[in-house]
Amino acid sequence: MNLSYKKAKSYVFSKNFVVLAAVMTILGLIMWYMLWASALSQSSVLIKTIPEYSLYLAFAAILGLIAAGWSAYSAQRPIAIKPLLNTFASGCCLGFIAILNSFSVYVYLFPEKVISYVSEYEVVFPGPARGKYGHCEAGLWIKDVNTAQWIKLCTNKNALYNHRKQGMDAVWVTARINKLGSYIVNYEFIYK
Repeated sequence: MNLSYKKAKSYVFSKNFVVLAAVMTILGLIMWYMLWASALSQSSVLIKTIPEYSLYLAFAAILGLIAAGWSAYSAQRPIAIKPLLNTFASGCCLGFIAILNSFSVYVYLFPEKVISYVSEYEVVFPGPARGKYGHCEAGLWIKDVNTAQWIKLCTNKNALYNHRKQGMDAVWVTARINKLGSYIVNYEFIYK
């Protein structure tokens, strides 16, 4: 019993454990960022002129080239093509994950101003897709005045029943806006 305690104590204070803990912390933070950015993008609408996916792929390719170049440069001996391609693909994946939904995060974190406005809306059943196989119970389409586009938000029948009464034909929207798009902070059904 005492011997295993000493082994555990020596492992916890070893360099391997510190490196493992640092890597797991970084991976945890990346996963948290991905979930947070994905949730933000559900309430964001970007202007149409941003070539969003082209920029994502270009950034991923650049990071892949940097990773492959660093791998080839730091190798002790000439590196084969397959490990170099694996490093390139890993760099591309990391770059794509790092920049995915970054425009929505930018709109959320750096608003030029917060505005409120009255907008028209439309309720649809079923709502927008959630993942590969599911849909929201109901969808709420709101016209954004900053981008002049419709944004689809998830809701459910219970929330609609509790907050929307007969004759409420408009919605009061609070949004954080900047030159790239809008982030819908809140909305309330109102009488026009």
